[in-house]
Amino acid sequence: FQPIFRTLEKLSGKTYKDIYPESAESDKSKLSTEMKEAIAFRVIADHIRTLSFSLADGILLGNTGRNYVLRRILRRAVKYGRTLGFNGNEPFLPKLVDTLITEFAAVFPEINKRAEAVKDTLANEEESFNKTLDRGMQLFESDASKSNVFPPEDAFKLYDTFGFPLDLTALLCRERGITLDE
Repeated sequence: FQPIFRTLEKLSGKTYKDIYPESAESDKSKLSTEMKEAIAFRVIADHIRTLSFSLADGILLGNTGRNYVLRRILRRAVKYGRTLGFNGNEPFLPKLVDTLITEFAAVFPEINKRAEAVKDTLANEEESFNKTLDRGMQLFESDASKSNVFPPEDAFKLYDTFGFPLDLTALLCRERGITLDE
């Protein structure tokens, strides 16, 4: 992951630190900014590999089955990009693909052959989800500030109206130390 980390550092202006929470059960709302950034680096590096290799293999993002799993992976990477300062003004995921090509083209030539298609797909999906994320975050922040329990009706509205998967709402709740009522 180091080459991807280096590219992310250049793009974000942040520095990757090889630090880890004490346990997987650590209270996400109490993690330091440094720790949250380290986690974001690792999540994005893992997810860009999965996305790029899958797209190069011809699997598309969609609304069912494995296609939806890929879409959710992309959305999670974009959300973690916000932790590194990628604010949605411009896609950052396609900018990581050349690093993957440099590292993996010899063993996975499809990544090089389909590079433009992979970058275009990532850019289009990221731009689309950033709009969704911006609208949904406004509603989430408004509802999350009312109580230490996030209501199921609001979680459903985020999903149904704004395309927020429940796992994204759950992640946001964990980060803020509030309970999601499913």
